[in-house]
Amino acid sequence: MAANENGMNRKDPGRKFERLILSDRDGRKYTLEFNSRVVKNMERSGFKIDTDYPMTMIEKLFVGAFQMHHKGMTPDAIMEIWKYQRKKDDLLGRLTELYLRPIEDMMDEEKAEEDDGTPTWEAL
Repeated sequence: MAANENGMNRKDPGRKFERLILSDRDGRKYTLEFNSRVVKNMERSGFKIDTDYPMTMIEKLFVGAFQMHHKGMTPDAIMEIWKYQRKKDDLLGRLTELYLRPIEDMMDEEKAEEDDGTPTWEAL
């Protein structure tokens, strides 16, 4: 499902995009997406969304986005695709949104069963 320029899904305007589709310079298409497994693996390998090393983290974010659907690709091949992308600042923003989505889903209060606002835990 493609997103419009506002990041909203064209088929359901109330729902944000779930993945990015991009092309390399030869026209091959790639699906970029994150799930909780990929995010955990990235965190274990040292990825931090907020960092003092932006060049390293941009590369890790882009490479990580391929892991769900294109696991066998090498980081060098993926970074070759990065070189030919346009509007990289917008792409980076969209990748960041995708990366945060599994974390947001994990914390989503609306997904709690029988949510009447009462906590199912207590502090003693």
